[in-house]
Amino acid sequence: MDFFITPGAWFRQELLPPTFGISTEAARKYRSSGKWLEGRHWRWDPANVIVYNRSEIEKWMAGQL
Repeated sequence: MDFFITPGAWFRQELLPPTFGISTEAARKYRSSGKWLEGRHWRWDPANVIVYNRSEIEKWMAGQL
């Protein structure tokens, strides 16, 4: 059985590798270097867990600012 997962607008780091091919370590580096902005590319959810914005990361990967 094959499963296909489509992340919602905001999703947790476990879906970064299958969705974008980005490791959680690479995501940490993008956040800490300021390439990904808090509130735009990532934010803290109510459970105090970092979540990522799918559409903004897609734009970033396409070179759109």
